[in-house]
Amino acid sequence: MNEIELVQNLIEMVNKLPHRDNQKLDALIKRAEMIIRNVFGESSKYLKDLSRIRFYPMVYPADEQYYNEIWLSGRNEMLNLFNTMLEELKLFGPSSKAGKVQKTDVKLSKQIFLVHGHDDAMKQAVARTLEKIGLEPIILHEKPSEGRTIIEKFTDYSEVSFAVVLLSPDDIAYPKDRSPKDAMLRARQNVIFELGFFIGKLGRNRVLVLYQEEENFEMPSDYSGVLYTPYDSSGRWQFDLIKELKACGYDVDANKLL
Repeated sequence: MNEIELVQNLIEMVNKLPHRDNQKLDALIKRAEMIIRNVFGESSKYLKDLSRIRFYPMVYPADEQYYNEIWLSGRNEMLNLFNTMLEELKLFGPSSKAGKVQKTDVKLSKQIFLVHGHDDAMKQAVARTLEKIGLEPIILHEKPSEGRTIIEKFTDYSEVSFAVVLLSPDDIAYPKDRSPKDAMLRARQNVIFELGFFIGKLGRNRVLVLYQEEENFEMPSDYSGVLYTPYDSSGRWQFDLIKELKACGYDVDANKLL
């Protein structure tokens, strides 16, 4: 397929998308992100536009009608976005230099923001991995405060091109209308806040979420399209991290891990 046909195929996929089929939606979003990166470049505004489309309500619980309205609104936004992409390609040609210049002109920061909870071993393992491949992990509590508030310090150090978010089972919680037997493990609330912040700032394709596989661990439900990668004892997560960094344009070498 040429570039125009690829985008036309995305439009067809949206039109055929089953109502509230999360699995097919995730597959469509990941395909769209890959096509946008390849056709329009890593810094394309279309990636950010895609990451802002919501298919789920921000507040729970919500009634069935509201769920349906949000889903249909998200579907229409996605369809409009892909049609805009198609029009640009038709106007400027399949080999439009605009997107390709963007791709080569992007200057990626070697600083990688590391969002973490209370699992120090997990944090240290990821930080050392980033250092081995020539990147600088930003761990907020290790940086000087210089009289700043926490949120000021956070925003000052958030000027990065990629973030790794660690979800570890640090808290236990359950809805107030249920009993303690319904309690589930979950990540710290500051971690979830920072996850949302970086998704909004960088886009889904520049945020990698590593999570610990543990029974009864509650994963965030609102972030369709985010790549969740298990933090496994075999170390496969390290190569998944490198793969995602490479997809974003980082020149990293997996051999440095050996």
